[in-house]
Parts: sequence; C-alpha cells; structure tokens
Amino acid sequence: MAETPEIPESNDPFSRQVAITIAILAVVLAVIENKGDNAKTDAILKTSEAANRWGYYQSKSIKQNLHETELEILASLGPSAPSAGVLDPALTAAKERATAAARRYDSEKGDIKKEAERFEAEAATNGRINDRCDHAALALQIAVVICSVAILSRWRLFWYIGLGLGVAGSLIGLSAYLL
Repeated sequence: MAETPEIPESNDPFSRQVAITIAILAVVLAVIENKGDNAKTDAILKTSEAANRWGYYQSKSIKQNLHETELEILASLGPSAPSAGVLDPALTAAKERATAAARRYDSEKGDIKKEAERFEAEAATNGRINDRCDHAALALQIAVVICSVAILSRWRLFWYIGLGLGVAGSLIGLSAYLL
C-alpha cells in the first residue's frame, strides 16, 4: 500500500496567515452556497405550488362558468304559459342551486388566487436569495484563488485583494440572509 505523502508545514508566517484566510473563506463559501442551494430548491417548490393553485383556480372558474351557463339556459326556459306567470317549482329550485354554486365558486376563487400569489411572491424572494448567494459565492471563489496566488507569488497585495473580495462576498452573502 502506498504511503500517504506528508504535507509540509510552513514556517513562513505570511503563508500561514494566507492559508488561514483561505480556510475561513472556504467555510464562509460553503455556508453561503448551502443557503443559495436551499433557496433555489424552495423557489422551485413554491413555483410548483403556485402553478398547482392556478390550475385549481382555473378549475373553479370553469365550474363557475358552467353554472352560469346553466342559469342562462334555465332562464330561457321560463314559464310554459306566459299568461300564467308561474314558474315550475323544479325550475326555480334548479335556478337557486345553480346561483348558489356559481357564487360559491366565485368566492372560493378569491382565496385560491391569494394563495397562488403568496406562493409566487415566496418563489420570487427565494430566487433573489439564490441570486445573491451566487454573486457572493463568485466573489469568495475568486478571493480563494487570489489568496492562493499570494502564497505562490509572496505578494501581500494579492492577499489584500483576496481579503477585500472575501469581505465583499461575505457581506453580499450576509445580505441574502436579510431578505
């Protein structure tokens, strides 16, 4: 079995500082990417729920329309003898049932519409959170690369640039938690 290669220890304080910076940036990056992935999943689920609610809303609209059409048909039947002016009790009862059903479907649609709009708003919020996390992750990934270059080149300027990008990415990621 091959031996595991030893990882050399750095005696250089600058390399240690940059390595610790990279480790911290990697942890922050992992947390922010996790938040973004969760937000993306939630956005997909909320969008699906909204679509389901809109389908339910549409079915209620169709049923309401059917009962309203039924009312129009029943109204056209009217009394069999115009001089009598008396409606058939079964016809009157059918009109009342159709009217009640049409009103019920109309009122149910209002609640369903509110639910669908709420799910759409939640999906939009989760989409914004995911976008912020993507921007933060990009800044943090670039910061890790620049800090790695700082170790290789031994230029403090690269480390400062990496630190700046890391702080910017962290703040952008933090703002995703505030949405």
